[in-house]
Amino acid sequence: MVEIYILLLLLLQCSCVLCVPVKHDECTYEFDVETKVFRIACAKNVTLTVKGNGKTMIMSGDQEEKPLWFQRLSGVSMTKNNGNKTIRESLGPNVKTVRKLKDATKLLRRAKKRLTFRTGKIDNITETLESGDRDLQNDLEALHKFNPGTVHAHRAMIAALQNQYRYLQMAMLTQNNEMKELISAIKTLVSATQKSVRSSLALNNDYQQEMVMLYTTLLKSNISRAEKRKDFCPRKLVSIGNGDRVYKVGIPDGTVMKDPIHAGQIWVSYGHSDINQIIAFKNFDDFGLNIASIKQIMLPFFCEGTGGVVFENMLYCHKMMTNKIVKYNIMEGRWIGELELVGAGAHNAFPYQSGLFSDVDFAVDEYGLWVIYATEISHGNIMIAKIAEQDFTVSETWMTQIPKREVGNSFMICGVLYAIDSYDKTPSFIKYIYNTNTGGGKILSPSDIPFVNAIQSTYVHTYMLDYNPMERKLFAWNHGRVEIYSVETEEE
Repeated sequence: MVEIYILLLLLLQCSCVLCVPVKHDECTYEFDVETKVFRIACAKNVTLTVKGNGKTMIMSGDQEEKPLWFQRLSGVSMTKNNGNKTIRESLGPNVKTVRKLKDATKLLRRAKKRLTFRTGKIDNITETLESGDRDLQNDLEALHKFNPGTVHAHRAMIAALQNQYRYLQMAMLTQNNEMKELISAIKTLVSATQKSVRSSLALNNDYQQEMVMLYTTLLKSNISRAEKRKDFCPRKLVSIGNGDRVYKVGIPDGTVMKDPIHAGQIWVSYGHSDINQIIAFKNFDDFGLNIASIKQIMLPFFCEGTGGVVFENMLYCHKMMTNKIVKYNIMEGRWIGELELVGAGAHNAFPYQSGLFSDVDFAVDEYGLWVIYATEISHGNIMIAKIAEQDFTVSETWMTQIPKREVGNSFMICGVLYAIDSYDKTPSFIKYIYNTNTGGGKILSPSDIPFVNAIQSTYVHTYMLDYNPMERKLFAWNHGRVEIYSVETEEE
């Protein structure tokens, strides 16, 4: 899958550049409101047409990944014919609002300059008053030289006081006038600031509305990601790579999550018990280097295990010491609800080999959200439940023939469960598969699909293993290391 990124730089001072990616049936489209990145993902050898600034750019799927840069998205329209229904949205900042913001900014600069000038005048008057005070002190010292009661002494005293009075009167009148001017300048500055703030808020509101319009248009007019993911299937796993990337974390166990729908930041929870916080990092590199997180969310509940996932901006996790799973909106910080898995084990009743309260494990594949668990009724064998994400219900369940305690971990690809032989051996292998499409399962040999761990030592402990259907890679948390593995599939 070749991905082409189009970054929309919303620069106020730049001229408009019209940019319209021409819709292609073999591409999917997504706009990230937070980062303002427009992602287009196309199948191999697909030709993508992007029209902009009176020109047409052709990008082929066999070309090297190449970014396109636009100064501003303005006047863009996206259409999709659905019978007689046409979706069309016109985007671009309100020109009147931009002009008001520019005018307010100019007024703000002039008011600031005027205020600086008047402040300087006040400072000069202060210096003048200090000089007059020194002159008065000199006059008083001179009076001490005359004999008290003489005519010269009286005349000199009267003259000094009259001079000082006129001096102070002139200075005070001048200062009073400058103070009026200063107050007027401050009022002008306040007014200009208010106009600037109002214009900025209005402009920001315009952009927010445009982002919502664009996102809504994409949701309505572009190809459904779910349908495109399903088009990838049915496929079967044939091999797992040796580890593309490894990030040292230092914390033995945890969960790393990346939304396959709204691809972007990395979500992380540390540990396997009393989990009530998830942390977002910009990307895997920032996470690996322990660079400051971009967001932290305190949850109003506690989770356990290392099987949580983020899917369609929702966190799904196993509620601590219960047989319930929780759905939480991470964008709005809002509890959506909880769902009981009838009879499901909790708190090491039916965990993987590692224990660590891994009774309930979530998985996301091309078909959506799944839950992997075990019950007394299944005699501890793995149960698979398909979750309907919209109404948060169990739509279908399957019972396998493999005890959950006998596998190290598991994941789903195209509706097929893949369970590894061990969490603490290297190399390991895919020990068991179960196809929910056919209802059949089978045991594999070590040579069928080996899982060669990225580290060859006794410190191997794969506490978490998940498949990302967008990147088509496996994410693993292995005893203080987060590892990413490529997978190879083929048509069934």
